[in-house]
Amino acid sequence: MGPARAAGLRARIAAGLLAAFAAAPAMAQFAVIDVASIAQLVQQVRLLTEQLAQARAQLLQAQTLYQSMTGTRGMQLLLGNPVANYLPSDWNTLLLASQGQGSYAALANGVSQAIAQNSVLSAAQMALLSADEQALITSARQNAALAQSLAQQSLANASSRFADVQGLSTAIGTTTDQKAVLELQATLAAEVGMLQGEQTKLQVLERAVQAQQQSAGERERELVIAGHGDFASRFRPTLP
Repeated sequence: MGPARAAGLRARIAAGLLAAFAAAPAMAQFAVIDVASIAQLVQQVRLLTEQLAQARAQLLQAQTLYQSMTGTRGMQLLLGNPVANYLPSDWNTLLLASQGQGSYAALANGVSQAIAQNSVLSAAQMALLSADEQALITSARQNAALAQSLAQQSLANASSRFADVQGLSTAIGTTTDQKAVLELQATLAAEVGMLQGEQTKLQVLERAVQAQQQSAGERERELVIAGHGDFASRFRPTLP
């Protein structure tokens, strides 16, 4: 190969290399990483994660609050076993109780016991009296015994309810459950209302017993008057 020919070949190779180098940047470009964008994205993910955690905590708090205000806690079971409607509601039932009878067993039993304890005249002595006198004494015994039994039953029931009220008041101060507190307050209000209603009813019944005693006293006075004979002719002289 001649010198001229070799120089031409070298020139062609050099031109080819230059062309190859010129085209290389377009074919072998590297991917550009935006570090700032990635950092911003990570920050957004972190913020969303924190917001999700806060939402879960708020949901749990709402569920806890809802559960604390719904359902039943059975706070009424803290009460003892108060006797409901231990006082008669009408006069006929009260009369039966005064005779030791009827559906109010505790009251009737109290009447029977009081009559047995308070009676002075024996059955034999009662038999010597007239029917009217026996009826008056029996009525007086029953009325006194009824008043005594009513007072005893009222005292026992009021003492039991006062103990329940005190227990409920103590429980309100020691519980942290909102629904339990609401139940305790409602039960306490009901107990106080029952106590007030029973006191009012007892006062009415006591007045009824007093009226019965006054009626018996009036019959007794009339019986005494009748025993003295006819006043219209007692002091009128009788001609021989």
